[in-house]
Amino acid sequence: MTRSNKKSGAMSATEFMAQLQKDQEYQSKKTAFDAEHQARVSLFRKAEQPIVEDLRGVGLDVKSVWDLVNTADPYPAALPVLFEHLERGGYPDRVLEGLGRALAVKPAQIYWPRLRELYLRATGPDEEQGLAVALAASATPENLNALLDLLNETTRGSSRILFLSTIVRVGGDIGRNAVESLRHDPLFGKEARALLKQRS
Repeated sequence: MTRSNKKSGAMSATEFMAQLQKDQEYQSKKTAFDAEHQARVSLFRKAEQPIVEDLRGVGLDVKSVWDLVNTADPYPAALPVLFEHLERGGYPDRVLEGLGRALAVKPAQIYWPRLRELYLRATGPDEEQGLAVALAASATPENLNALLDLLNETTRGSSRILFLSTIVRVGGDIGRNAVESLRHDPLFGKEARALLKQRS
């Protein structure tokens, strides 16, 4: 006798999807969600058109700043354009995050002090996160003290957790000791312990 892998009364994924197809309330909510999502995407695409046009002006054929975030190809010509628009501001939070993340490359080190200033002034959570990613990715040993100071910037949120791995990377014994001291910190502790375990 062949034993069934499906428990009695259990529903397969196909059956579940078929049931959702017939669920009018679910379909109505899904349609509304999809429409709202598409409207947000359209809004962001329209808002970032000046950035896209300037990027195309330096030879980059992109439809969105996020195309740069998602590529492994270098784009040195884009960096001044990206930073200019980031510093100019006035874009939706999600677009500002994309600009920050697109600057999360080592050559953006030349903008590090100004990226730090923008991070401290960020008003949206996505913008703050994008700038934290940029600061972490482009930091060098000369930025260690500034990174350590940023950990104490309580006006910033959990994005500061992103600095811990960079502090270990660029800080040598000083960086490791700094992260060690945060093992039991309510915000940084979990990440600090994970990093120290990786390097033990």
